[in-house]
Amino acid sequence: MSRLHNRSRADLTRHLWRLCVVGTLAAIACASPDFASAAPPEVRPPAEVRSAPAQFVVVAIANSVTGRPSAVGGTAHGYGTSSNYRISASASSLIRELARKHSLTLVSEWPIEQLQMHCVLFRIPPGTTREAVIEKLMADKRVLIAQPLNEFESATSASNTGSALKVFDDPYARLQTNVSALDVAEAHIISRGSGVRVAIIDTGVDIEHPDLAGRTQLTRNYIDDDAREFRNDRHGTQVAGLIAAAANNGIGIVGVAPDVKLMAFKACWQPSPASAGRCNSFTLAQALADALAARAQIINLSLVGPSDALLEALVGKAVEAGVIVVGAVSRDPRQEFPARLPQVLAVAEAEAAADDADGVLRAPARDIVTLVPNGHYDFASGNSLATAQVTGVVALLLARNQKLSVDKLRALLAQTTARHDTTRGRFLSVNACAALAQVVRGAVCAQR
Repeated sequence: MSRLHNRSRADLTRHLWRLCVVGTLAAIACASPDFASAAPPEVRPPAEVRSAPAQFVVVAIANSVTGRPSAVGGTAHGYGTSSNYRISASASSLIRELARKHSLTLVSEWPIEQLQMHCVLFRIPPGTTREAVIEKLMADKRVLIAQPLNEFESATSASNTGSALKVFDDPYARLQTNVSALDVAEAHIISRGSGVRVAIIDTGVDIEHPDLAGRTQLTRNYIDDDAREFRNDRHGTQVAGLIAAAANNGIGIVGVAPDVKLMAFKACWQPSPASAGRCNSFTLAQALADALAARAQIINLSLVGPSDALLEALVGKAVEAGVIVVGAVSRDPRQEFPARLPQVLAVAEAEAAADDADGVLRAPARDIVTLVPNGHYDFASGNSLATAQVTGVVALLLARNQKLSVDKLRALLAQTTARHDTTRGRFLSVNACAALAQVVRGAVCAQR
């Protein structure tokens, strides 16, 4: 994937973001935590965006219009919203001018109030390249961001083996060596993540699964109107199960933080049940902004992709608002988003760690039993799963101390990382109980 044409240009763009993002933190703080009661329409990409992403570019311009915070979705291009935040006359005029000047076709547009920007998805003209179009757009000082419609994917692969361990009264808990490595049983004596709002930005989730039923506070779908397919999505269901599957209910498995409040944002799709989830800048931007508006305390990003100016701006806004962002590490150094952002808790599989000197948090990720759609369970592997488990541990910690910053959390989890048994041997992993013992006075964990 192409990026902005040089680093100095990217630095200038970041400076412009800071200038145009004005006064949004106070607005976000006023948003209702019961966001599920309002259901504004989502902006969904046309099918060709998914099948031919190279034909599109994403452009953002300043749009400093005051108004009540809302979910992304209201635009001046037919989507509608109850918010007062809309595209200004000057921004609308600039969009038309850019389209005319560069022979671009407007496909979709959406105002992102958290960034005070108006974002547009343009189709590039035949016979040209995205790189050439982006270079021309970035030569215009009024354009804050011009980038490819980047693609992202989940970081999980299927597996079909496991090992035996007896934990809890959930029948498959005996297979959860990850629960033992994280010291979840002892951690639950101290915290179960009660009330912490966790946003999963992923594929859809089987919200009717017996281990999740009735416990998802909010759902959004930026891909299509197919509620059945939302529940049939595998990857998001796997992630949600590791974070929040009900504990000691005599069903299935136990989640790391079973008492959290889940929010499921479908920004990715799976071409087939066995394939990785796919996402793009368009869908992920909407989900990130809506997670902010819904006052998520933790955002789980079990996905990887290239550096992306728009998404990085939204993650930056989340961090400023005190949201903890947990992201998967990619083995490909070109896949920089989200884990290479300095304020993201970067997570990778314990089984691949030689030492703990890389600043990456670790959790078991091979042969992990978790939820799959239609009330079933299966084994899976990948950094996505490690990321979900660390998200669960962070929720346990925030439930006992909501003032913990991302830097404090990183230090706590790194400090309490130790070698634990996994399906592939003894590897470095975070330890939920040990971390909680550093936060909760009088809490004690058994020596391991």
